[in-house]
Amino acid sequence: MELRRYLALLRKRWLLVTLVIVMAIAGAYQVSPRTERYTARSTLYIGSRSVDTDTQNLSADRAIAIDRLVVTFGVMIDSQATAARAVELSDVARSAAQVVSATTTEPEPATQLLYIDVVDSDPAVAQALANGLADAFVEGVQDFEPGTVTGEEGDVPVLPAYIFERARLPSVPEPSGLTRNLLLGGLLGAGLAAAMVLLLDYLDLSIRTPDDAERRIELPVLGVIPSLGENFPAIDLGPSRRGG
Repeated sequence: MELRRYLALLRKRWLLVTLVIVMAIAGAYQVSPRTERYTARSTLYIGSRSVDTDTQNLSADRAIAIDRLVVTFGVMIDSQATAARAVELSDVARSAAQVVSATTTEPEPATQLLYIDVVDSDPAVAQALANGLADAFVEGVQDFEPGTVTGEEGDVPVLPAYIFERARLPSVPEPSGLTRNLLLGGLLGAGLAAAMVLLLDYLDLSIRTPDDAERRIELPVLGVIPSLGENFPAIDLGPSRRGG
């Protein structure tokens, strides 16, 4: 009974329901990115001469120290100073603030690798900035802890950080999520519309049906006088009743 009543309320206020759902979908469309964006990734190897990286004797404390070093370097890379130097090295028309907002760093679990991801509408700019950030950071680290790298395969770096893999030109744009956002917007709008309809029904104190009467007075309805409208029968009062 209650389910049928709720469905009847939704049908009665179908215009309100439709309007709210359409507005929610339109809002989701507005906040969803509609331009193609590309992600370029460069990879750094993080290692310090102050940390013993011999895996055979690597204690838990030293492993934690390496993890913290990787996370710390990730925060340092995604900074205004490194971004400004990256813009200078890559020679692209972006500000340091734009580079910071478009950059994310992520360590590879259980390794000493650190990923630098840069998102941009231009794939070439994304690649240039990802490589520029890697170059700028390695360059800055060498000023604090200089060393040499032989470049031979299997060598453990003596520098705190060096470029393990340079970013390649991305060819496939990132998913925009437009379809998902529109679906979520429609579901959210439907839920909001249903809540509004139920609230309006709760605030409506008028009694229109026997169910309304039972719900208001909390007593059973014993009888109902139907509304006859224009079909109400005419009553002939007779000559004496008409005063004739």
